[in-house]
Amino acid sequence: MTNKTPRSRSRGLKTWSAFGNLGRRPTEYEVLTHNMNHTTGPVPLEMGPDVHGNVWLREHRDSMKLTVADWDAFRDPDTVTYGSYVADQDDQETYVEGLIAQFDGEGSDETLSDEALTLLVRALTPTRYVAHSQQMLSAYVQQLAISSYVANCAAFQTADQLRRVQLTAYRTTQLQLTHPERGFGTAEKEFWTERPDWQPIRAAFEWALVEFDWDRAFVATNLVTKAIADQLFLVQLRRQTARVGARLDSLILENLWRDSLRSQRWSAALVEFLVSADPGNLDVLQGHLSEWSARGNEMIGAGARIVASPSGASADEIAAAVRQDWHSFLDSVGLRAESD
Repeated sequence: MTNKTPRSRSRGLKTWSAFGNLGRRPTEYEVLTHNMNHTTGPVPLEMGPDVHGNVWLREHRDSMKLTVADWDAFRDPDTVTYGSYVADQDDQETYVEGLIAQFDGEGSDETLSDEALTLLVRALTPTRYVAHSQQMLSAYVQQLAISSYVANCAAFQTADQLRRVQLTAYRTTQLQLTHPERGFGTAEKEFWTERPDWQPIRAAFEWALVEFDWDRAFVATNLVTKAIADQLFLVQLRRQTARVGARLDSLILENLWRDSLRSQRWSAALVEFLVSADPGNLDVLQGHLSEWSARGNEMIGAGARIVASPSGASADEIAAAVRQDWHSFLDSVGLRAESD
């Protein structure tokens, strides 16, 4: 009789062991997002510990004031993956391309009033600088994020801003071809760098670009500059363009606002996650926000004057609406912006 060694009933690691004791099969979103950041080891980049990149990550990411035991516990409320993002934005671009073709076929740009053209050259076409600034800021938030769950949210936000740059540039060219005498395509740099009301906005973005610590960069980008600029140049400008008869631009801005709402959702979810991870994180975020409140208020006042139009809301009305919406967004996550 042959003696057989009994089979071991012990089980090895399962396919999804990287998730720990999850108690369920991970979702497609989790499989595609989980633990994808390769820069979180003792030496973040596969080079010497004293190379510039590793020193930068240690100083501006790993030494930040936020305390989180498990960054990979965060989840994007929209569970966006590359595939779902591309599919959704393809639908949105198809919609916008249809709008442009329809209005172009109707010759709508030729019928724009003087008030509409003045508003568009002053408040719409210069915003490609705003969108490009937001793109750079979002890319930095993505690059230094510890968790791939957070990094992916910022990466898709960066792509949103690139989409906005492209659409703004496209509309600028259309308006330039139809109204070459109005300065479309040539006057925007002077507006951005010289016009008084644009300077608080430009300064805020430039100061945000030198916030190198990740927690400060997140606050400056998602909770202040982007939150305010999107209220000004997507929400309020959409309403103003509709009132002066620039319906195509109003509809495009309304579509771009969808992207901004997604940014607000994950930003709010991240703040709530950070506070649940350590209640002391709320004080850290509030401290950064308090330092940025004055610049945020200056953005609101200046932007309201840019967007105001005789046929629409006044600068005071616009400023009050933007301030209320910004404060409501912050209040929803337990933060408070300082008043003027």
